[in-house]
Amino acid sequence: ERASALAPRLGLTQTVKGYAYLMQINLPQSREAFEQAIDLDQAAPLPRLGLGLAKIRKGELRAGREDIEAAVALDPGNSLMRSYMGKAYYEEKRDRLSGAQYEMAKSLDPKDPTPWFYDAIRKQTENRPVEALHDMQTSIALNDNRAVYRSRLQLDQDLATRSASQARIYNDLGFEQLALVKGWQSVNTDPANYSAHRLLSDSYSALPRHEIARVSELLQSQLLQPINLTPVPPQLAEENLFILEGAGPANPSYLEFNPLFTRNRLALQADGIAGSNSTWGDDAVQSGVYNNWSWSAGQFHYESDGYRDNNDQNQNIYDLFVQGALSYKTSVQAEYRNRRIKNGDLVQRFEPDDFLPTQREKTTAETFRLGMHHIFTPNSEVIASFIKLHDRDFHLNASATQDLTPPPGFPPVSLDISTDIEQHQHGSTTEIQHLYHGALLRLISGAGYFSGKNRTNSTSNGTYTPAISNPLSVLSNLDAKNEHKNAYSYANILYGKTLLITAGASYDDLSQNQTTINTLNGVALPKDKSDFGVRKLNPKLGLTWQASESTTLRAAAFRTITRSLSSSQTIEPTQVAGFNQFYDEPFGTKAINYGLAADQLFSSDISGGVEYRWRNTEVTWENPQGFDETNWDERFGRAYLYWTPTRRVAASVEYQYEDFKRDPDFTGEFQVTRLQTQRVPLTVNYFHPSGFFCRLRTTYYDQQGDFSTAGPAFQTNTTTEEKNDQFWLVDTSLGYRLPKRYGFISVGVSNLFDENFKFVDTDPFNPRISPDRFFFARLTLSF
Repeated sequence: ERASALAPRLGLTQTVKGYAYLMQINLPQSREAFEQAIDLDQAAPLPRLGLGLAKIRKGELRAGREDIEAAVALDPGNSLMRSYMGKAYYEEKRDRLSGAQYEMAKSLDPKDPTPWFYDAIRKQTENRPVEALHDMQTSIALNDNRAVYRSRLQLDQDLATRSASQARIYNDLGFEQLALVKGWQSVNTDPANYSAHRLLSDSYSALPRHEIARVSELLQSQLLQPINLTPVPPQLAEENLFILEGAGPANPSYLEFNPLFTRNRLALQADGIAGSNSTWGDDAVQSGVYNNWSWSAGQFHYESDGYRDNNDQNQNIYDLFVQGALSYKTSVQAEYRNRRIKNGDLVQRFEPDDFLPTQREKTTAETFRLGMHHIFTPNSEVIASFIKLHDRDFHLNASATQDLTPPPGFPPVSLDISTDIEQHQHGSTTEIQHLYHGALLRLISGAGYFSGKNRTNSTSNGTYTPAISNPLSVLSNLDAKNEHKNAYSYANILYGKTLLITAGASYDDLSQNQTTINTLNGVALPKDKSDFGVRKLNPKLGLTWQASESTTLRAAAFRTITRSLSSSQTIEPTQVAGFNQFYDEPFGTKAINYGLAADQLFSSDISGGVEYRWRNTEVTWENPQGFDETNWDERFGRAYLYWTPTRRVAASVEYQYEDFKRDPDFTGEFQVTRLQTQRVPLTVNYFHPSGFFCRLRTTYYDQQGDFSTAGPAFQTNTTTEEKNDQFWLVDTSLGYRLPKRYGFISVGVSNLFDENFKFVDTDPFNPRISPDRFFFARLTLSF
C-alpha cells in the first residue's frame, strides 16, 4: 500500500497487492488490484494469472481458467504458468490437456519440481500409481532447486507436502510401511503440515493397536488445516469400530478426490457396501467452501449379522464440522459427533466356540469439540483444542452357566449367573500447543488437562443347581473420578544435513479416586474407597539418520503413561522417530519403549526395510486388597520388500512378528499369559490405465500361546494350556476406477477358500481377518 501510494501507476505494485489480498481471502480487493494492474500493463502475464486464481477461488472455474490461458499466451515459455494451466484443466477434468501442459512445463524448465509434482497427482488419479511414484520421486529430488525463490522453511514445507503425497501413492500400491515412513518424515520435517498428519491418520488404520494415534493425528490435521474442501467421514474420528479390515463402506481417505485449487463450491462423496452375513453399510458426506468458511456434514451406518451366533452389530454415527477463517492468521472450528451402537459378543477369541450367546451391549455417545489455530509469524503458531464427552451410556446384559468343581465327596454343582451393567461417563479435555519452526530447530510444546467422571451400576443374580444355597444377589455401585494434567516439549534438531535428533520430555500427573458400595443378598457391605495416582517425568529420545540418499536409520527410547482422554484424542505428538507412543491400555500403565529400524531404497523400483520394537510395561489393576502392579512385555518385528517390476504391477512380501507376555495374576481380557504370532503376507496389485485394478493377497499365519484357565471352585490356583494353529488365508478383489474421478466400484472376497482356523487378534476391536468366506461389493462416488 505504501508503494502504491508512492507510485500509483506502477502495475507491478498492484499485482503484488492482488496476491497479498488473495492470501487474506479478500477476494473483491484482490480482483480489483489485479484488474487495475492489467489496465496499467496489458502485456504483463502475472496479474492475469492472479486474476484467474482469484476468480477460481470465488468459484468461477471457467472464467479463471481463461485468464490463466491469457497469462500463458503472454509468456508461453514460463514453466510455472504452464503448471498452473495444467492445474486448471485438471479441475475441469480435462486430464489429457492437463498432462500436455505438465509435459511442456517439464521441458521448459527441467529443474522445476512443480510440474512433476502435479503430474504425479494426475497419474495417480488415472490409475497409474507406478508412473506417479516415479514422477513424485523426481519432484522430491528437484525440491531444493527452488531455493532461489523460497526460504529454507518454505522448502521444508514443500518437501513435507511432496513426501506426504508420495506416501499416498505408496498406499495405493499397497506399500503400507513405506507410506508410514514418508508420513513420519513429513511430520518431523514440518510439524505444522496438516496433510502429513492426515496421511498418518489414514495409514495408522492398517496397524493394530494404533487407534489413539490414528484419531489424534486426525485431530491435529483438522486443527492445522486451512479452509478447504476435505470432507470429514463421520467414522474417521471414532475408535474401535469393530469392522473387519476392508469390509466397511469406505476406505480411510477421501483425499485423492480433493481439488488442486481451493474454491467456493459444494461437494458430495458417498460410499456403500453390501456383503455376506447380511452386511451392508453406507456413509455420505456433504462438504463445501464459501469464502472464509468451510463445512462438512455426514452420516455413517453399518450393520451385519456376523459370522456366528450373537455376532451381530448395528451402528450409526453422525458428524457436523464447521471451520471459519477470522483472518489470514486465525481460524476457528467446531464439531459435533453422535454415535449409537447395538451389538452382541463381537470379540474373536482363540476357540471359535468361546463366546457368550446371550451378551447384549448398547452404547450411545455425544462429543463436542472446539478448536483454534493462530499464526503469529511464519516461524511461530499455536493450536488449541477443547473436547467434551457430553455423555456416554453403556449397557451390557449377559447370562452364563458355570460348572463348579466342589471338594471330593460332594456332587457337581452349576451356577447360573445373569449380569446387568450400566455405565455413564462424561468428561472434558483442554489442550494448547505451540509450534516453532526454525532452520535447524522445530519445537513442539504444550499442556493439557483432563477431568472425567464414571458411574457404574452392576447387578448379578445367581442360582445353584442343585439348590445348595439361597439364590445369590450382588449389587455394586462404583463412582470414579479421573484427573490428568500434563505438559511436554519435543525438539526436532537438525544436526548437519543428515541427522535429525528428537529430544524432549513429558510430565504426567494422574489421579483416580473411586468409591464402591456393594450389597450382598440385601445386606450392605462396608463402603470401599481407593485412590491411585502417578506423577512421572517421561524422557523422549529419537534419532533419524539419513545415512545416504537411499538409506534411513531410526532409533528411539522413551517412557509413556497411559491416561484417560475424551474421545481418545490428543494433540501431543503421537510418535518419536516413527515409533508409536500411545496404546489402548489400562489407566496409569507405565511403559518403557525402545525401537530400531532401517529403511533402504535399493532402486527406484525396489525398497525394503526392517523394524523392531519392544515395550516393558507396568500395569496397575485393582484387586480386593487395593491396587497392585503387574508386568507385561511386548515385542514387535517387521521386515518388508516392495517391488514395482513394471508400470502396471506392484508386489510386496512382509514378515510380521508379535510376542506378548502377561503376568498370570492379571492377564487381561483374553486370559493369555504368552502369545506369539507370525504373519507372512504376499501381495500382488495390478493397475491398468483404463481404470481396472485387481489385488491378490495370500497370508500365512502361525500363532501359539499359553492360555490361562480359572482353577476349580473353592480353590485359588490357575492353570495354563498351550494352544497353537497354522493356516493360510487368501483375499482378492477386482475394481474399476470411474472416469473423471467420479469414484470406484469394486468386488472382493476375504478368506476365499473358507479356511477354518483358531486365532485371537491382538487388536480385537479392529479385526483384520475373516473367520469365514466373506463376499463384498463396494461403490464410492464423488461429485
